[in-house]
Amino acid sequence: MSILFFVGLLLINLVISWWNAKVCGTFWSESKALGGFPRLLMWCGAIQSAIGFSMVILFGLVFTSLGLGYLTPKAAEAAFSLWYLAAILPCIGTGIVITVHSWAVAWRERNWQSMGAAAWNTFATGHNIYSAANGGVASAFSKVGDLFKGNDSKEGAAAKLVILLVVVAILGGVLLTTWLIAKYDRLSLMEARQSGGMPA
Repeated sequence: MSILFFVGLLLINLVISWWNAKVCGTFWSESKALGGFPRLLMWCGAIQSAIGFSMVILFGLVFTSLGLGYLTPKAAEAAFSLWYLAAILPCIGTGIVITVHSWAVAWRERNWQSMGAAAWNTFATGHNIYSAANGGVASAFSKVGDLFKGNDSKEGAAAKLVILLVVVAILGGVLLTTWLIAKYDRLSLMEARQSGGMPA
């Protein structure tokens, strides 16, 4: 049951990350022309998307490495902790911007969709801030430190693999987000041209 719940969370995260990239791509060129806060908002969505994709990629890499015997459970925990330390500040920063914007939209539109989005963003950002301040960052530092303090050559090799997996996961998330944004940006521009909204 716990495995199904865990897989479900990963799938939800994957869908949310894809949706963020789709929305950003759809309005990417428009936000570039407008500049200012709309542009900041699109970058925040893109960063959130990349973080979400990188988490899914990291889980795949870590569990594959665990299954093949390249990582111990301790090293796997350190990999997730190192990713968390790299992701938490951008996640919170962009989350605050997106949450404040969703409040403004909910206040202006006052419908269930906008209020639901504002409630979700408030919960997610609040949860991230609370978790980070309430031992999340300290615990992650401790787990990463324990792995890198080891003098054993096996632990040294595991530490290098942990760094590699986290870097690959983050780069993978960035590249996937970039590709999706470019794809939906092209589709949006094509639709605008076909409807006569832009010159060809």
